[in-house]
Amino acid sequence: MTRVKLLEVKELKISFASQNAVITAVNGISFHVYKGETLGIVGESGCGKSITSLSIMRLLPKDTALIEGSIQFCGQEVLMLPECEMHNIRGNQISMIFQEPMTSLNPVHTIGKQIDEVILLHLKLSGKEARILTLDMLKKVGIPRPEAIVKDYPYQLSGGMRQRVMIAMSLVCSPGLLIADEPTTALDVTIQAQILDLMRLMRKEMGASIIMVTHDLGVVAEMCERVLVMYAGQIVEEAEVVSLFANPKHPYTVGLMKSIPQLNKSVSRLVPIPGQVPPFSNMPPGCRFAPRCLQVMNKCRNENPSLLTVQDGHNCRCWLYENGGGLGG
Repeated sequence: MTRVKLLEVKELKISFASQNAVITAVNGISFHVYKGETLGIVGESGCGKSITSLSIMRLLPKDTALIEGSIQFCGQEVLMLPECEMHNIRGNQISMIFQEPMTSLNPVHTIGKQIDEVILLHLKLSGKEARILTLDMLKKVGIPRPEAIVKDYPYQLSGGMRQRVMIAMSLVCSPGLLIADEPTTALDVTIQAQILDLMRLMRKEMGASIIMVTHDLGVVAEMCERVLVMYAGQIVEEAEVVSLFANPKHPYTVGLMKSIPQLNKSVSRLVPIPGQVPPFSNMPPGCRFAPRCLQVMNKCRNENPSLLTVQDGHNCRCWLYENGGGLGG
């Protein structure tokens, strides 16, 4: 059966103007999301994951951000839409769960008023009907006593409750695409599991596609069907989740896997990736991972590889695979 692409991003390049130069944070990435699919975007902090998700929502600052390429949602070119049309899509057809709910929720308005506002903006309902829908959505996301919670302010709720409120707000208009930017960061493991279970349930009930932006490979393994690994503003590996975990190709992905604690192995120390993600203002001339790579070659230091297909549905940006070679497997 042919799968329908809900979102298609082509050669996306995002740059920011500073006083001295133009800094490129995302450099020519391409990917797609099918209807009903959960796609993971994984990588360390500073790899361009959140900037990519904000560009899909058209939430980057207009005065400093330069976006090139194409972002098509349901066949419409998002980057060319007038702001009034984008305003109707944002929060309605495409919604986002932000990384930190305490800073994303308005501290001077009650929970109920903030969710009501989203409903009244996008759906043709009365204030009374909006409040009924708000209460129903809060119940669906597992918030107890919603009649009381709607009168509370964000600071009165725990981190897990605020995250549930963010999910309720993002799903109340039944969007086709949900972007979740680190939705379980700073939550304890019990609440993390509850939030992930909730998102799976919402996807099943509403049929929404999800982009899961995270640094947590455990979340990717649990939630996603396909995954993109980003490093320094580029996609360095993309594959189905099962293929990626069974046989990671890029040295960066291998390094991420080795840095995960595993209960079934008696290893006393984790193996960290040496060095740090390079700043966008000072990228190495060749492969961007070369300064940290344990298998670096001379060619890697001078030439940046393209994304190569190493097997069906599995692509990797690495010179090790130039002639069908690689890390084994």
